[in-house]
Amino acid sequence: MQHAQAFIVLSVSGRPVAKGRPRFSELGHAYTPERTRNAEEIMQGEMRQECQTPLEGLLELNILFRFRRPDSWPKARRDAVRAGDEPWYPGKPDLDNLVKLVKDAGKGVLWKDDSQVVKLEAIKVYSAENKTLISVFPARIY
Repeated sequence: MQHAQAFIVLSVSGRPVAKGRPRFSELGHAYTPERTRNAEEIMQGEMRQECQTPLEGLLELNILFRFRRPDSWPKARRDAVRAGDEPWYPGKPDLDNLVKLVKDAGKGVLWKDDSQVVKLEAIKVYSAENKTLISVFPARIY
């Protein structure tokens, strides 16, 4: 089995977007929602800046989805997030749909096919800013 030879780290600014479910036209044709298409295009643009040739071999994918905490929160709660006491973001969108958008955007750009990703770690947290942090590296055996 061939192993990947590169390590890629990239940051995509903006609120993380989940992969939308396919929609159907009046004639029954499936299409991708515009919001999903736009988010994938933005992400692919960032990915292309970091990777000119899709990686080959088995890959590990780590994704950190950062959601800006509301300004309306009391100062004590904002400070708790800053201190790491309340890091988890339990709200929508669902984690699996966020991951799906990243994996689909990476196909043909970061990797040849999603099936190369054999290990995945994804986390949703509160943060001072909206951002998606992605790292891809060769799969390791534990």
